[in-house]
Amino acid sequence: MKALVLEGIGELIYKDVETPTMKQGEVLLKIKACGICSSDIPRIYTTGTYHFPTIPGHEFSGEIIDCAPDVDRSLIGRRAAVFPLLPCGNCDSCKEEEYARCSDYNYFGSRCDGAFAEYISVPVWNLVLCSDNIPYTTAAMCEPVSVAKHCIDAGNIKPDDTVTVIGTGTIGLTAALWAKSIGAKKVIVVGRRNESLNFANSIGIDCTVNSEKENALEDYLNKTDEKGADVVLECVGRQEAVNNAILYAKKGGRIVLTGNPYGDITFKKDIYWKVLRNELTVTGTWNSSYKSTVNNWKETIAAFESGSLDTAKLITQKFRLEDFEEALATVRDPKKFSVKVMFEM
Repeated sequence: MKALVLEGIGELIYKDVETPTMKQGEVLLKIKACGICSSDIPRIYTTGTYHFPTIPGHEFSGEIIDCAPDVDRSLIGRRAAVFPLLPCGNCDSCKEEEYARCSDYNYFGSRCDGAFAEYISVPVWNLVLCSDNIPYTTAAMCEPVSVAKHCIDAGNIKPDDTVTVIGTGTIGLTAALWAKSIGAKKVIVVGRRNESLNFANSIGIDCTVNSEKENALEDYLNKTDEKGADVVLECVGRQEAVNNAILYAKKGGRIVLTGNPYGDITFKKDIYWKVLRNELTVTGTWNSSYKSTVNNWKETIAAFESGSLDTAKLITQKFRLEDFEEALATVRDPKKFSVKVMFEM
């Protein structure tokens, strides 16, 4: 099969590799779509994956075309998204079904081969089945949309809440759409680029604030009756964004930190005082819930099926796998507007 193989930092090669062999309890998935995550960029160009060679890619969907002898063959022909985390199943977190906290997990696209390829073998447990009404590209959005839902759940958003989302990437915009879908009174998106903020308005976000403006805090407070937001969702992971999350929350407000950090984050004394004196609640989230009781992936598929959440509009560019250089350049170029860039097989 054809795949994009990372053979070293910055050495991504489109080449022929062996089609994966199914193990017990697995199915063979013909990959139909795979998103490029912002975390894929440092893996490919800066930090590398956990070993070389590795096939990146963890936001994917496809058609089940074969299954191991111990797997129900009625799955063949079904389409599915795939939860990319492979938990150990033995640690305390796994026993509590908190798989994102697993002490010894594997992960498609970083710790083992992922979905920048034509085929992948995955455990049945990781399959999130969906109907034929869901396009493969939409199903491939299940991973970031589920991460955003986990963030939303941590914020404990109520219908009368004002919700502020810091970040105009896929997670941020999806979190804003989730907040609207569950009935938040007002949703504000904060970002640094007018083009991204205009896009947020075009997909139905109530109001936006450019954090680079000289009077950004004043502009923001005007939109919240000078109080700040009940819930602030930080979906960037940069120093300024985390500081703003504290400044943008109302007294007694809730802050959810979701953005992967780009580097060290420190607080000036007056910013830290805001956390104490305003009695803010600060929560961190990682990945998504995949429990038997709370499964963000099934919630996401249900929202896609019902039409209550439309994230297809966030897919701004699609490329063939062999056109990976142009696809990755699109993600990396700050002058090119993109939200979700996706490979469509």
